[in-house]
Parts: sequence; C-alpha cells; structure tokens
Amino acid sequence: MTSTLSEKRRRRQRRRIIAYAAVTVAWAASIWIGTLLAPPEWLHTLALFGHLVGLVIGLGAALAIEWHALLWATGWSSVRELRQVDQTMILPVWAGLAVLLATGALLQPHLDSPATAVKLGAVLVVALNGVALTRWTGDLARIPPNARFQALPRGIRVRFVVSAVVSQIAWWTAVFIGMLNSTT
Repeated sequence: MTSTLSEKRRRRQRRRIIAYAAVTVAWAASIWIGTLLAPPEWLHTLALFGHLVGLVIGLGAALAIEWHALLWATGWSSVRELRQVDQTMILPVWAGLAVLLATGALLQPHLDSPATAVKLGAVLVVALNGVALTRWTGDLARIPPNARFQALPRGIRVRFVVSAVVSQIAWWTAVFIGMLNSTT
C-alpha cells in the first residue's frame, strides 16, 4: 500500500514537472513568436479582441474558483462545493490562458519596456502557480466533503491562502499593465 501511494505521488510530481516545463516553453514561444511577427492592423485588432476574450474566460474562471475557496475558508460553503467548482472551471482557466498566449504573440509586445517585462512575468507566475495548484487540487480530493477549512493542518491552510493571493496579484498585475500598455 505504501509503495503504491508513494508511486502515485511520484507520478503526480513528474506530471507537474512536465507541466511546469510545458507552460514555460509555451510562454517563451509566445514571446519569441511575438518578436518575429508584424501582423497587419486587422489581425492585430482581432488578436486584441481575442486577448480580451481569453482574459475574461481565464480570469473569470479563476475568480469563480477562488471565490468559492474563500467561501469555504470562511465557513460559508463546503469543500465539496469548492471541488465541484474547481473541476468545472479549471478547463476555462487553462483555455483562457492558452488564448492569452496565442493572441499575445500577435500583439507585438514592447519587450524593452519594464512594464511589459513585469506583465509577462506575471503571466508566467499565473501559469506556474496554476500548475502548483494541481497539488492543492489533489489534496482537496482527499479531504472529506464536509471538512472545514479551519480543521486542516496549518501548513495546508497557509499554502492554500498563499496560492490564492499569488494568483490574484499576478492576474491583476497583468490586467493593469495590459490596460496601461493599450492606452499609451
């Protein structure tokens, strides 16, 4: 039994390592492609619209998950409801992020701008944190459906809160800088 659990744990860890590499490569490829392309104005406009759609989908889904997590943490909801929302909304989070990377390559980011570098870093943090959260999601699956947040070990509670705060700071940093970049 113990070897089976440790083997499952190692498999999940290997999948996370592969996922970390994949999102980092996708992020870097988006930036690299953005340096090579000079899309016509009509395509740039479509990419900007697609970028906004990706933002609405990805950030909206992330907000839904984190809102339900906050409800559970404050006793207003159950871990069962959080798991259901997480399972339902995780695909839109990743789809939104994929759209952001694909369309971002067509927006000709100004890589010499410190603000753009911070935005791109924030996007990478969102993606890497999303991969890290897969461990938290696995932990949620093993928690009894009626478990209260306060009954969890302190380390798990801290990891949960830190991940949510990192997610929101990174998402909103990217949104704010993107808004500033689009108006200048």
